[in-house]
Amino acid sequence: MTKNSVKKYTLYRLRFWIGYGFLAILVLGILTFASLYVPGGLTDMENTSVIKSDGLRIDNPSSFLVTDMPYHGLQKLSIELLGLSSFSAKLPSVIIGFLSAVTLVFVLARRFSQTTSIITAGIIIVSSLFISLATTATPAIMAVFWPVMLLLVLTYGVHKQGVKSSLVCAAGLISALSLFTPFSIYVILSLIIGSLLHPHARYLIRKTSNSALTTASLLVLAAMAVVAYASYKNLALTSELLYRSDSFSPDVTTNLSLVAMQIIDFSSSSTASTGMLAPVFGLSSLAFVVIGCYQMYKWRHAALYYITFTWLLLTTAIIIFNPSAVYMLVVPFAILVASGVRCILNYWYRLFPRIPYARIFALIPVTTLFACIILSSTVQFFYAFHYYAPLANRSRDDLRLVKEELQRSPDSSLVVNSNENDIYRIFLDTNNLSPSVTAVDSASGKIRLAEGQRAIVTKSATSKLVGTPEYVIADTALHRDSDRLYIYKR
Repeated sequence: MTKNSVKKYTLYRLRFWIGYGFLAILVLGILTFASLYVPGGLTDMENTSVIKSDGLRIDNPSSFLVTDMPYHGLQKLSIELLGLSSFSAKLPSVIIGFLSAVTLVFVLARRFSQTTSIITAGIIIVSSLFISLATTATPAIMAVFWPVMLLLVLTYGVHKQGVKSSLVCAAGLISALSLFTPFSIYVILSLIIGSLLHPHARYLIRKTSNSALTTASLLVLAAMAVVAYASYKNLALTSELLYRSDSFSPDVTTNLSLVAMQIIDFSSSSTASTGMLAPVFGLSSLAFVVIGCYQMYKWRHAALYYITFTWLLLTTAIIIFNPSAVYMLVVPFAILVASGVRCILNYWYRLFPRIPYARIFALIPVTTLFACIILSSTVQFFYAFHYYAPLANRSRDDLRLVKEELQRSPDSSLVVNSNENDIYRIFLDTNNLSPSVTAVDSASGKIRLAEGQRAIVTKSATSKLVGTPEYVIADTALHRDSDRLYIYKR
């Protein structure tokens, strides 16, 4: 059998489409399942994001001057259409995560081979860090979405006569929208600086239509003017976009220790202090990153080298002062992993003669290796969020429990703590539920139910009720504090 005869087989000709299809089904299935069942419920950060999304009002344009405005607009639409639940709150992240995954595959396929793009996408997209970002009801996934969208339009826009005008304008629009996401300005700067440092990239910029460059610049400047106005109205917005004041720390030594723990802590002992599943990248992924760095150095005259390492330098500077922003490494690490995967594949095939049977059988150990890498990262995510207490206990499925109890007894009233009032108001309004709601705080007096009254009381408000609960509703998925709702009846 010759090599050309192998190419006649339909399975061989469709091998890449089969790979892309399998990867798409795998990613969509994992993201959907994770958003529904792992770990289930919403965390305090996700509740804050939902409340922020609910604050957007068409009749109040200034309400849109918030960080990650496109994401919060999509989240508000999802909640309005489906009613507030764990899934509807996370649905925007799932959609954006899936689009980011598809876009990353196209970007890698353009810069590397299709085989490399499929394997790399499997390693990065099915990693615990990416799944976590794409199934959390917060805008963290936007830190991956905007960069890969920029890379997509710029990668496919390059030709010998410069960069296509339409895609330059699209890049300007994406850059303008991304300015509402924290740290995005640094990603844009790294792409610009890396391009200006490379001679061929500068040549392509000079060949690009001046009108297209002007249009893109005006879009970015318009977005910057909006950000400046929003910062004038609310100075905290500037700090949120530039350095995330809530997690910024000038203690470089401690920050470096936290970053190192998140990257190389394979025992996950740091999760309790950082709040992130460690390590954020598996050992095998880090090995590919190291190989990719070596390969990039060998190709140091390429434009991709200039852009990637400029990106890494700026990202590293951000993470040193803001360790919680380690998720910004996803895209540059994906490029380095792709470089490492290509190196391994090229070296592996050089060990075998170019005989079809030998090359086919050579795929077996390579496929097994990459399948184990992808599977181990996925298993780590599911097991950690199910059974590791620091992660499993962060989510609360109280909304589902309250909904089930109200459907069972529609005449029940609801007693919540004052700091829960906003999220329960959104929940009741969007699910067409109308029980009487009482909000209590530390200064509130004791509440005595009227004769025949039945009340559903959240755990944080139960100390304000007089009497003994009729029964307790527990969430058995929790390691501690499994009692979530108390049912009082007089």
